[in-house]
Formats: sequence, C-alpha cells, structure tokens
Amino acid sequence: MNKQLLIQKIKSLTKAYYKMPIGKRNIVPLEEIKNLINEYLEKHPQDTDIRLRLVMLEYTPPWEDPEQLGKYLNDIFKYDPNNIYAILILADVENFFWGEITDLLFKRLSNLSSKDPEIMSMIELAKAWYFEEKGNDKLYEKHLLNSIKYCDKHVKNYRALANFYAEKGEKSKAKKFAKKAINNIKEIFTQGSSITDVTDVENFFNEFFKGTCTDKDNLDSLQELAKE
Repeated sequence: MNKQLLIQKIKSLTKAYYKMPIGKRNIVPLEEIKNLINEYLEKHPQDTDIRLRLVMLEYTPPWEDPEQLGKYLNDIFKYDPNNIYAILILADVENFFWGEITDLLFKRLSNLSSKDPEIMSMIELAKAWYFEEKGNDKLYEKHLLNSIKYCDKHVKNYRALANFYAEKGEKSKAKKFAKKAINNIKEIFTQGSSITDVTDVENFFNEFFKGTCTDKDNLDSLQELAKE
C-alpha cells in the first residue's frame, strides 16, 4: 500500500470509528489503522510523517499509554534525534502524563531552532512548562512572553499568562491576555465535531500547543477572566 492510499484508508476508518455512538465505540477501526501503519513502516521505517501518525493514534482514547508513546517517539529519535515535532510531542507527554519536563528534555528544547516563528513559539511554551513545575515564576513568565513575541496568533501562551496574572491579582493584565486568547480561537470543539483523521499531527498541535482549537470549557474560563 502506498502512502496516499494509506492516508485515505486511515480517514475512512476514522470516520467509521466516530460514527459509532459515544459509549458504544469499539477499537476495531483503530486497531486496523495501527496494523496498516505498522505494515507500511516495515517497508518505510524512516517515514517520519507516518511514524508521527502512529504516535497520534496512541493519543486516542482508550489507549493514551505514555510508555508506548515514548517508545514510538524513540523510534524516530534513533535516526532523527533532533526532530522538532517529536521533541515537542515528548514535552507534552512528560508534562501531561508525568507532571514535569525532565532536565534532559529541557536541554534538548533549548538546543532547538527553527526559522518558523510558530514552531519557535511552541518551543518557548514547552520551556515555560518546565519552569512552571519548578515554581520559577520569573522564567515561566519570561518564556510565555517569548512565545507571544514569536507568534501572537496562538491561544495557549496568552491563556497561560492570563491565568498567571489572575493568580497574582493583576486583574487588568489577566483581562488583557484573556481577550487576546479569545480573539485567536479558530474552532470550538463540541460532541458533534467532525474528526476526519485521528492521526493528523497538525490537529494535535492546534489543540495542545497553539490552542487555536479548543473546547467550550476553556472558552468559558477565558470569558470569565476577560470580564474581571
């Protein structure tokens, strides 16, 4: 199966999975996607796009296994140790599942560079997570502001700063950054939202790094901050 046909099949199986009623979904379509990807990777072991798609598949409930996510990412690092997308995803894995970014990963993030301001913005956001867990408010704030300097079209950096300033009692700043975050939102997820490709890496970054795609709960919390 060639790559184009594989992606078409992934989209077809994604549609089949999400057509099932919530609470009655079985993972057969997801398992079929995984099998198809693994078969493809046996012949094309260094196709990073497809390896990243396998990582995205593992993020899909009910799997979401951080150890398996780490193994899939390490398969990329074996031949491309400085892959920016894989390192950023690993940052999310460590931050979300393990609760902190390791010193080793922070060093890797600090060594990354890109001509794409959106990527640099996401790198600065991940570095901010590191200092958030360290309790270093000054550097946490600094890297969030750096993230905005690189790209002022994202939501997560503004939202994080809005919450940060609200906690510090700086209501005017919190309101200002919350409004900026709201203006940058492009899509609100609902239960009826259509997911066309469960392995789409761009969707992942739009939700978990850029924040331009978010849910109503996040929007509501931002609107509350913008009122204060």
